Amino acid sequence: MDDGPIPRVGVGMVLGLLELLDDAKGRADIFKLAGELAMELDDIGPVIEAAKLLGLVETGRGDIILTPFGAKLLEADTNLRKNLLAERLKEIKTFREVLKLLKSKRNRPVHRRQVVEILKKDMSDEEAEGMFQAIVDWGRFAELLDYDGHEELLFISAG
Repeated sequence: MDDGPIPRVGVGMVLGLLELLDDAKGRADIFKLAGELAMELDDIGPVIEAAKLLGLVETGRGDIILTPFGAKLLEADTNLRKNLLAERLKEIKTFREVLKLLKSKRNRPVHRRQVVEILKKDMSDEEAEGMFQAIVDWGRFAELLDYDGHEELLFISAG
């Protein structure tokens, strides 16, 4: 599995891609797939990269292939999906850093600004804001994190 930044696409888009691949017997031509979805490669590319980062698909020779882990995720019920993705997210450097920050604060909430400032060390201001939102989205789905949008506080999920 790659160790890039948190996927900056929605969970639903990645799961939808997996379902399309499953319908195609686990393998599809990336260009044909983009055409069938009426998407440009620039649009489908981030979805594919997110799925690759999480070990759900592999790519090669213009094809996208569902991995055994991707197939397992598709077959899982919602709770198992969340658990499987939670374990993968914990392997991603950016996500690990955020969890480490929260744990260093004895699991007390951390303000959005503080997380974004840490992210800015490795990316632009705009990218850091987008990355923060991705962390919140994926963390909520996997039930690792919760976010109070009104107070702008991020915290470890109670479970």
